[in-house]
Amino acid sequence: MATKPAVIRVEGLKKAYFNDGIPTHVLHGINFEIPKGEFVAIMGPSGSGKSTLMQILGFLDTLTGGKYLFEGRDVSKMTDDELAAMRGEKVGFIFQSFNLLPKTSVIENVKLPLLYSDVPLRERDKLAMEAIDIVGLRHRVNNLSNQLSGGERQRVAIARALVRKPSVIFADEPTGNLDSKNGQAVMDTLLELNLKKGHTIILVTHETDTAAYAERIITLRDGLLVGDRNTDGERHKLGERELKK
Repeated sequence: MATKPAVIRVEGLKKAYFNDGIPTHVLHGINFEIPKGEFVAIMGPSGSGKSTLMQILGFLDTLTGGKYLFEGRDVSKMTDDELAAMRGEKVGFIFQSFNLLPKTSVIENVKLPLLYSDVPLRERDKLAMEAIDIVGLRHRVNNLSNQLSGGERQRVAIARALVRKPSVIFADEPTGNLDSKNGQAVMDTLLELNLKKGHTIILVTHETDTAAYAERIITLRDGLLVGDRNTDGERHKLGERELKK
């Protein structure tokens, strides 16, 4: 069986923040790769560096040492304009706090990533509706986001992340503001995107139940990679349930 190409590869990745020339080291030489179509959870206690790592992988922050290759391209050699283009076209984000415009309709929220794109205006509604259909919210398309439940808002955020057909979807504590029922519904949606649509998903979470949806768990502690394992049978049970839908 052919090995899937790596969409992400990091080699000796380091990150430090500087205050008056004094460095605070956050990541201390991280190495791993993520093949196309994989569902990976990044776990670790507060201060472990997992959010910083996600921000670097998602082009929201820059590394200070080592190498980061995205689809074979060396990110450290990209200009600011190239990084902005990669952030807009290649990745989608789902955040704990949803980050929706409150008095704006579902479809207008989903179209936000297209605002400064070169996608023709006539195509934007079509792309947005395709993403909305994927998360099962066509019946809510004209509702304002502040008229939705928490679970529905997060599904709108997932649709917004999908609208530009990104290579990777980053989900940062996507169930953190949801009750268990809505949290499960959101994770079922992400699992379906991975199993049925083949999306590469990188999930940052501190919840073991949420991480069980991933096929692989990377664990950080004090800026070091201390674990990298495939998940056990729980992932298979979840996958069987989702594939039967």
